[in-house]
Amino acid sequence: MLWIDILLLLISGYAAYELVEFARGRGRLKFLGLTIAAIIFAFMQVTVIIGHLVEMSAVATVVTFIIEWSHLISLAFTLSALAVFIRESKPVFAQFPLAYTALPLSIILSYFFVYDSLVLKKWLFFLYQGGALVVSAMMYGIYTYRSKKYILILAGIALFWLCFLLYWGIPALRITSLAWIWKLLLGGGMVTTLLGYKYAHSY
Repeated sequence: MLWIDILLLLISGYAAYELVEFARGRGRLKFLGLTIAAIIFAFMQVTVIIGHLVEMSAVATVVTFIIEWSHLISLAFTLSALAVFIRESKPVFAQFPLAYTALPLSIILSYFFVYDSLVLKKWLFFLYQGGALVVSAMMYGIYTYRSKKYILILAGIALFWLCFLLYWGIPALRITSLAWIWKLLLGGGMVTTLLGYKYAHSY
């Protein structure tokens, strides 16, 4: 449905704008990965909308290619950003080397090894998404336990979890007529998490 993809474009564009502001302020490196991920996601949504408007097989092929790789790259940068968040949450003496936070980007290269296998590609996306959600839920669960100012971020992660479970658990929701359900949850998770960051960093 075109309307939900336009909505996701607006949400991701807004998220990219706000995250750029975060990246310019304190925790610049911490929000850089999320900023890049949001920009790539917004670009992906532009191509999705183009695919809706231009119904040609050649365009559909290009759009599918862009969606697949944009999804992968934005996910890699999200995982890298989470690694930075984890590193900076530790005392200085316990922090792992900064270079390690770039390791999640290696999944982009590893993807070439499974590119011809649809099953393996789906499993990789499932594992990467699930891993990001597990790490973020654990991290912000602890943060929220210590300070209630992170509660909105945790609520956003809960929406991402619901989206994840519906998308992978109910294949029927992936078809066009029902895709708006998980996409709406995805957009809601993005907005809620972003508002959570603004609220938490307003202190």
